[in-house]
Amino acid sequence: MKQRYIFFIILSLLITAHLFANSFKAKNSSSSIKAYKVSSEVFIDGSLTESIWSKVPVRDFTQRDPDEGNPATERTEVWVAYDETNIYVAARLYDSNPSTIDASLARRDSWIDSDWFFFYVDPFFDKKTGYFFGVNPGGSLTDGVYFNDSWNDDSWDGIWQSAAKIDENGWTVELKIPFSQLRFSEAKEMKWGVNFRRDIKRNNEKSYFVMVPKDESGFVSHFATLEGINGVEPKQRLEILPYVVQRAQYLRHDESDPFYKGNQYRTTLGADMKIGLGSNLNLDATFNPDFGQVEVDPAVINLTAFETFFPEKRPFFIEGSNLFYFGIGGSNNNWGFNFGNPELFYSRRIGRSPQGYVNENGYVDYPNETRILGAAKLTGKLNESWSIGAVSAVTERTYARINNAGNVVSREIEPLTHYGVLRTKKEFNSGKQGIGLMVTGVTRDLSNQNLNSLITQHAYVAGIDGWTFLDDEEMYVINYYVAGSYSKGSKESIQRLQKQPYRYYQRPDASFAVYDTNRTSLSGLYSRVMFNKQKGNFYINSALGMVTPGFENNDLGYQWMADRINAHTVLGYRFYEQDNIFRRKYFYVAHARSINFEGKTTQNFIWFRNTLEFLNYYGIDIGGNYVFEVYSPTWTRGGPMLIKPAEWSIWASAMSDTREKIIGGVYGTYARDEIQGVFYNAGFDIEWKPNTQLTVSIGPEYTKNDEKRQWVGSFTDPFAAKTYGSRYVFGRILRETVSGNIRVNWTFTPELSLQLYLQPLFAVGHYNDFKELGEAGTKHFNDYGDNVSYDESNDTYSVDPDGSGPAQAFSFGNPDFNFKSLRANLILRWEVMPGSVFYFAWTHDQTNFDDPGSLAINRDLRNLWNAEADDVLLVKFSYWLDM
Repeated sequence: MKQRYIFFIILSLLITAHLFANSFKAKNSSSSIKAYKVSSEVFIDGSLTESIWSKVPVRDFTQRDPDEGNPATERTEVWVAYDETNIYVAARLYDSNPSTIDASLARRDSWIDSDWFFFYVDPFFDKKTGYFFGVNPGGSLTDGVYFNDSWNDDSWDGIWQSAAKIDENGWTVELKIPFSQLRFSEAKEMKWGVNFRRDIKRNNEKSYFVMVPKDESGFVSHFATLEGINGVEPKQRLEILPYVVQRAQYLRHDESDPFYKGNQYRTTLGADMKIGLGSNLNLDATFNPDFGQVEVDPAVINLTAFETFFPEKRPFFIEGSNLFYFGIGGSNNNWGFNFGNPELFYSRRIGRSPQGYVNENGYVDYPNETRILGAAKLTGKLNESWSIGAVSAVTERTYARINNAGNVVSREIEPLTHYGVLRTKKEFNSGKQGIGLMVTGVTRDLSNQNLNSLITQHAYVAGIDGWTFLDDEEMYVINYYVAGSYSKGSKESIQRLQKQPYRYYQRPDASFAVYDTNRTSLSGLYSRVMFNKQKGNFYINSALGMVTPGFENNDLGYQWMADRINAHTVLGYRFYEQDNIFRRKYFYVAHARSINFEGKTTQNFIWFRNTLEFLNYYGIDIGGNYVFEVYSPTWTRGGPMLIKPAEWSIWASAMSDTREKIIGGVYGTYARDEIQGVFYNAGFDIEWKPNTQLTVSIGPEYTKNDEKRQWVGSFTDPFAAKTYGSRYVFGRILRETVSGNIRVNWTFTPELSLQLYLQPLFAVGHYNDFKELGEAGTKHFNDYGDNVSYDESNDTYSVDPDGSGPAQAFSFGNPDFNFKSLRANLILRWEVMPGSVFYFAWTHDQTNFDDPGSLAINRDLRNLWNAEADDVLLVKFSYWLDM
């Protein structure tokens, strides 16, 4: 019934939505631009003195903002040229008031509001992928890649040169981009896609040569055609990036620890290598890689049973990472609503913290990460419609050392492991259809019995994804995917997988997927079909997906759910045209529902969001939802299901014009459930730009949560018949969190910058009003009342659950907490020459746990300030060799 319901909604709304459809071709998208062959050297100095820049330029830019469709307010002229090894772009950006040109400085890829010039290019001419290169009048740079027609990723860092100058007529810019930095299919006569953009900060103006209106879809697919690049035969690409790292660690430690001094100072040498396989493929290899992070992860207090997700920050894995996204092709929106696309490749699994443990007493030298012996990556395209990506990495067998009274032993805590990923995608019919394949595999040498009982020996995942547009105008699209997993290991390792918090096979009331102690493998499926309207004012998105209880991809992916059938529908209307009050207005409503494979509803809610931007570029967001009463298979952490109370929430945020010297934003949330649980938070962000080189931002936040049913623990009791022989204990938690993010960015030159990041965090939780689930599958709880006593001497609670009844008393430790943390990161970055970078980094981590259960900022600040800290100093230099 659910599937039929969704189908008829989609069908009726398709007919309605077609009334809003229009066939549009972006201005200048059919234009051809000629690239001129240069016969003499081009000096990249921003002066435009070379004769090649006297040729006929590209003009006729059109505003997208603020007045869509109007001619640009200032004249812009652009030229494209090339020689045997480089493509050159030059622009004369006229300005009637040159003194107002904003030339603010920023570290590479750190976006800042200023005047900008962008060059976009689609070398494969596939109308789906490309590169962008941006330069501002101060010489600040940004670059990245485009994929899926309109999505971009600035993690790619090409090696190219630019220069900009401000003069009495405006400003000028020159770019020199080696062909070796671009991927394309070689031909005697090539056609590329191309576009240009100019930003004028004081007008909040963005104008393009090919302007794609806001109610249209796509970006790369509308590019103009660049012709004239003929006879180019780029040299074989071979780049080597050797590096040296010196690290000094000053950590909290026992003065008698025999391992501390040996680990305090470390020198590391290694190299990365990039080989061009023709002009369309890259092979990256790394030897003794440095995968240490320059930036620290934020501090997090996680009271759930689920793993915290941290994004990848290591350069080797970041570049080309968009090739490994799964399930997103075709559609320009992929709404989740408690059903995200599967993260089949989570690269932080490679080099992860060891998974084994140590039982012996003594001083322990336990590595924080697993050393990567070697890794290689292949990325690129076989032709303009067929992309490929592959990763292979081997991590070493890792040991912990234990020193007990001078007797040193080693224990294996991570096995020798191979990680492999293959990704390929083929497009058809000019990108109107596409199909992809992704395979991941993890193989471990589990000769150690302890590890053999903890982790699986083999873990494989394979998936197919794709899309198809339903009409010639590419107004409507359906994308889909299906993935299967297979994990094999010892009985003990599969038992551990069955007990994962997104699965909980051990639930005593489970009827579909039941815990089996004799299993040596686990398998499952993950699939979804989504419909999306790509453009126009009226909007619809709808999806139906499922993940079976046995699907498992956490060995090389990231997984947070299983056992779910989910459907949603989103309706919206977007006013892109300004009126007397607003520049634009977006309104969305949605309904989503999830059931598990036992047929129990586990999510059911309605949701709305409104986004409004005023004529003065201030804006507000307002949203909220209502969640109906549903079953929860996870609240009892492997116990029986219970009913979660209905709840509602509303949130709002407001922001100011980002062009101002002081930028502000404020936000807040309020939520309440039917048993009087309350959550609210509020915060603000302020960014101050005192000059063109310095920005200072601060973002404090306060959160308070009065949760009536926070998990405490489970305790076996044969008299707890209504809950299958165990008591599932909860408590009321009064939780307060005060945090802040402080950043200082000081850019001396586009090549030299200093960044400071500070994150103070105070998180306090106090438990009381303990209770237990009264009956499985209900929302009934039994309050313990006076049957709970607290023993201050050993900080424990004792519970006699039935008073004078036959049940035995049990006890648990005081769950109150007071976590205080200060994390800091200072980074000096100097790009000595293109591709060669010197880093100095300092990381600081300070924590304290005194006075659990109560928040007193002055006292807690003193305790944190007096706490011991971990400090790490790091110097790194990498030198780019273009062979």
